[in-house]
Amino acid sequence: MTGSGRSMDGVSGPHAGRPLLTAGAPALAADAALVACHGRGATAQGVINLMEPAIRHGVAVLAPDAERSRWYPRRATAPRAENEPWLSSSVDCVAAAVDAAAEIGVPPERTVVAGFSQGACVAAEFARLNPARYGGIAVLSGTLPGTLAELRATAIDGSLEGTPILLGYGAVDPHVAPDHVAETTRIFEGAAASVETRRYPETGHEVTDDEFDAIGAMLEAVL
Repeated sequence: MTGSGRSMDGVSGPHAGRPLLTAGAPALAADAALVACHGRGATAQGVINLMEPAIRHGVAVLAPDAERSRWYPRRATAPRAENEPWLSSSVDCVAAAVDAAAEIGVPPERTVVAGFSQGACVAAEFARLNPARYGGIAVLSGTLPGTLAELRATAIDGSLEGTPILLGYGAVDPHVAPDHVAETTRIFEGAAASVETRRYPETGHEVTDDEFDAIGAMLEAVL
């Protein structure tokens, strides 16, 4: 599935002027949207290809592309300030993609935001800073960014209104700390999200078939 590009509006900072790739259902035929955020070292086209098993008929796919194929320079567990202004700029990219879906008639409650690795952290941070009802949020091999102390002091100012959120990670993934997963779960549940955490035994830093099925089910629920 090859995407076509457009520039993202309203993005400031390091990712300003980066392209937003679109694929899947054309604008006039889209009943739902999937905003897909790639991992570090990957591309928007790469995450469109990655998400293909989850994509359903009638779903428009929108994938923002990060400057130099990375959303932020440090580890996700670094102090948030050390990943600025890249982190805020990356959240702007997700917001631009959600706005682009709305422009073709797909509102946030029929939009699923999914990300893998760094993209998962960006998707989670977008939901934290922009609480509303979404079709779903899929955080694959990632958590909310920040130190454990920062996460423990974090609460969302607003409600996610029952938004289904999937936190999926591998038991042997060296990049995802279970205590950060637990704090991310607490933060989202505190904002009235419906959170499901799935820990996959003998799985590393990768997306599982079960996660693709879960994203597909989110999309089917809003179609």
